[in-house]
Amino acid sequence: MTKFHATVCLPPTAPRKVPRAVAAAMAPYDANLTAEGNPVGHWDWWGIHSSPGSAYLVLPQHDGDRRLVTASTVPRRKAKLDALGPLECHGGPRGLLDFDGMRERAARAHDALLTAWTGLTAIHPPARPFADFLARHEADPEGYSPADARKDHLAQPLVQDVAQRAVAGDPHFDMSFLVNDPVTYFGQEHEEARLWAVRSAVPGFALVTLDGTWLDGGTDGYWEQANRYLDDLDAEAVVLDLFCHS
Repeated sequence: MTKFHATVCLPPTAPRKVPRAVAAAMAPYDANLTAEGNPVGHWDWWGIHSSPGSAYLVLPQHDGDRRLVTASTVPRRKAKLDALGPLECHGGPRGLLDFDGMRERAARAHDALLTAWTGLTAIHPPARPFADFLARHEADPEGYSPADARKDHLAQPLVQDVAQRAVAGDPHFDMSFLVNDPVTYFGQEHEEARLWAVRSAVPGFALVTLDGTWLDGGTDGYWEQANRYLDDLDAEAVVLDLFCHS
């Protein structure tokens, strides 16, 4: 079971017609297209979806434009879209969207996360990565179980604090830190992590181009190619994100 975001590009399309147009663009990649499956299938469920704080940004001069894909421009019988924050939308014509602003927002969010982590490390004892505890299990599999390793890793005050903040809805530490080791994450080279945040700020893991081609992050050079493609789109081409399951 895999969940991912896909960015779909459409020719000029009125918001009320977007759900049907997206369904047509995605249909060739339905994993259950036939009873025998689909050799190019990538999804078995999808929905138009953006989240507050990571949704498409609207250029200020186009705020309220009825060509944008929003909860007020798409009838609920066609798609149940959530309301978003100021200058946010679920998609729309490329020329109305602020891709540079989205990348800047991603960079600021990464910097704020790193600052928040640094603040926590100042008030807690140093923490060890989960790999250290797993190595102890591998050295003594009978006396120290994987469950012991997980328990001891999570018991560290710094790791506990991050987990509690994630559950409480902290704006910096999201729910991913409940399944990923924060000590390992913050121990990496953060210039590269910041570049990754910017690179993935606009395209999803997959991209469906105007001619119906499917590209995704499993291909070398995908992120650079996807960003370049989206930046160069015609101003009237519609762009939006889907949340997919495969």
